[in-house]
Amino acid sequence: MTNIDYALGPSSVFIYDRLNNKPIEITNDRLNYQSIIEAIKANDEDQVRDLLNENQVLNNVSNGRVTVTGNTVLLDGRELHSAEAKKLVDLVSEGATNIDRWFRFIEKLYNNPSYHCRKQAYNFIAHSGMPMTENGNIIGYKGVRDDYKDKYSGKFDNSVGQVLRMSRTDVDDNPNNGCSSGFHVGSHDYADSWAGSDGRLMIVEYSPTDIVSVPDESGYGKLRVCEYKVIAESSSRSKLNNGSYGYESNKTHHIWELIDELAYGIEPYRIPIDRIQERYPDADTDLILTSIRENSDYLASITFDDGEPSEVILNS
Repeated sequence: MTNIDYALGPSSVFIYDRLNNKPIEITNDRLNYQSIIEAIKANDEDQVRDLLNENQVLNNVSNGRVTVTGNTVLLDGRELHSAEAKKLVDLVSEGATNIDRWFRFIEKLYNNPSYHCRKQAYNFIAHSGMPMTENGNIIGYKGVRDDYKDKYSGKFDNSVGQVLRMSRTDVDDNPNNGCSSGFHVGSHDYADSWAGSDGRLMIVEYSPTDIVSVPDESGYGKLRVCEYKVIAESSSRSKLNNGSYGYESNKTHHIWELIDELAYGIEPYRIPIDRIQERYPDADTDLILTSIRENSDYLASITFDDGEPSEVILNS
């Protein structure tokens, strides 16, 4: 690039714009971070300059439906709540150019039959580690017993694949009641603490339409729903990244993109397995090695610590 110099760091990129005599640092929490990295690698100066305008990025990915005025984000001219806008920013920060799942999420949230539920929902979905699925649902967590039964009653099976549902009218819609009737879904911190050292942490999916109440207690760390599905077990007990959840159509490519992003320094590159599994909990060693083999020319090996996979090592 003729008029842009850059230096890549482990969690940021420093850009010096010669034309405007301006230094710019883009950290990995900025919505355009991943796209800028890709434009730099492609040596596309025009694209880098376009991406530095965050407002324009949001406008482009939404086909003009999302605009920014000052600190206000608008969808079709309607002001978005900060939690709704943050979900969009999380997606774009991941490098997403298709945000259909966000529009589905908004539609489902607005279809929640209770005005008060919609307002309460913002307090919960604002927690980190709650990405969106392709169909617009939200990911949450559930702390359960070692036998996958719920800790409160021991009656409900929360093993992977189970769908639990009850009539909405049987769920307590009063946010002043902490523990009450209904299925509870937690934030990562809340559910992980609830699971304890003798339990399991499950990853669950629920529709914003099925939110019934968000108790005021515990920092809005849990909510009550009338239906959810158990989709995975978090064996690492780590928090998911914000953004999108579900990548089956191009799984190995996405895993390699993350590995490539984490590989920084001098060869051989050493990437902690748990850093990969923070974003992709089901990425075992076989899938990680397959992702490297299918998408790069690196030679890869796995190190182990106390019998558990610890790092993946990359050599040219």
